[in-house]
Amino acid sequence: MTILVTGTTGAVGTHLAKKLVEKGERVVGILHDRHPKGMSTLELLGIDKKIYLAHGDVTDLNFVKRVVSDYEINKIFHFAALPIVRVGNVSPVPIFKTNVEGTWNIMEAAKENNATVLYVSTDKVYGHHGNEPYKETFALNGLNIYDASKAMGDQVVRSYNYVYGTKIVVSRSCNIYGPADFNSRLIPNTIRNCLRGESPLIFEGIDYIREWIYVDDVTDAFLVLMDNIDKTNGQAWNIGTGFTAAQEVVIHEVLKYFPNIKAKVIPPPPYTKKEIPYQKLDIEKITKTFNWKAKISFEEGIRRTVEWWKQNKDILGF
Repeated sequence: MTILVTGTTGAVGTHLAKKLVEKGERVVGILHDRHPKGMSTLELLGIDKKIYLAHGDVTDLNFVKRVVSDYEINKIFHFAALPIVRVGNVSPVPIFKTNVEGTWNIMEAAKENNATVLYVSTDKVYGHHGNEPYKETFALNGLNIYDASKAMGDQVVRSYNYVYGTKIVVSRSCNIYGPADFNSRLIPNTIRNCLRGESPLIFEGIDYIREWIYVDDVTDAFLVLMDNIDKTNGQAWNIGTGFTAAQEVVIHEVLKYFPNIKAKVIPPPPYTKKEIPYQKLDIEKITKTFNWKAKISFEEGIRRTVEWWKQNKDILGF
C-alpha cells in the first residue's frame, strides 16, 4: 500500500504520516516550501528519513498527476491547505487557489488512478448555526475566506464521488491541537509565549466557544474512516470530543504549567469580530457507526503538548 499525505509538513499531516509509517505503510508527502519550521516537524517526530518527499505544489495539476501515477498511490489523505482564518481574510486568492484548486487537482489525479481520498475538512464549513451542535446534514455556510474555501473543497470532493464514483470520505473535525504545531493558533501561541517568558494574550470581551480535540484522537478517527471506506464512502463525518471552552479557559489551562506567568488582557483585533461565536459538533454518527470516541481529555492533551514543547525548547530556540 502506498499512501499520499498532502500537507505532510503541517502539524496534523505529520502526525498522521508518523502513524502510517509505524503501521508499515509506504508514505509519500508533498513538500512545497522547504523552510526550517516545516522540516523540523518531520525531524522532531522522527520520520524525515522514513517517507518519500515529492517537491512541488498541489496547485500544479501535472505535478499532482505525476506523483499519484509514479508512486502508484492507493490512498490519499488530503490535508494541504492554507489554514489561518485571519490570513485568508487579508489575502484571499492564495487561499482559494490552494484550498479549492489544489483539491480538484487531487481529485483529478485520484479519478485517473482509482485512488481513494479522505478530505480533511473542518467544523468551520458549517458557519454559524446558533448554539446548536452541527450535524452532518446542516448546510455549509462558511463565510470567512478560509471557511468558504474549505466548504468549496468539501463540495468538490463529494461531486467527484457523485459524478465519477471516485471513492471519498470527508472528515469535519473540531479544533485540533498537540505537539509540533508551528501555526499561529491559540494553544501553540500561548505555549511559545510562556517559553519566552512573555504573557499570553486574552482578547477582552471575546468569549467565542470552540470544541477541542487532541491530535492523536483525530488521526485515529481519520484511519477509522479510511479503513472502513465501504461504509464511509461518499459521506461526511464529524469528529469531535464534546469538550468546549473559550479562549480564557484554554489559556489558563496552559498557565498551570507556567505558574510565574500571568495572562495579559488587550483589546481584540478587528478580525475577531468576523469569527464564528459558537462551534460544536454532533458526533453521534461516527460514535454509533464505529463505536469511536476520543480517548485523551483536554487536561491530559494540554499536559502532553506543553511537555513536548518544554522537551524541545532548546532545539527550537526558546
